[in-house]
Amino acid sequence: MHNLGALDWSDRAAPPAWATDFEGWLRDGLRRGAVEELLAARERAPALRRAHPTAEHLLPLFVALGAASPSGTPPDGVTFPIEGFEYGSLSRLAVRFG
Repeated sequence: MHNLGALDWSDRAAPPAWATDFEGWLRDGLRRGAVEELLAARERAPALRRAHPTAEHLLPLFVALGAASPSGTPPDGVTFPIEGFEYGSLSRLAVRFG
């Protein structure tokens, strides 16, 4: 997740609420296997347009989610091997499907 126009280039700011709210929603949906909810991100995700002004960095997650669940059932064992924020709202979250 990133909104390049909202970065704090001093790298001293805490992540803003809109960034942590979006990332929390995403993590929760992935952990619960809430595929339909995640695919309805445009309608359901908090601060989606602020977190992802354009979709090209979010859509590959949905491709990986589909590849991890070829039978249509949500994948088990979702983990987040890389976490944290830089420059305020630049998320480093990496998702691993078990």
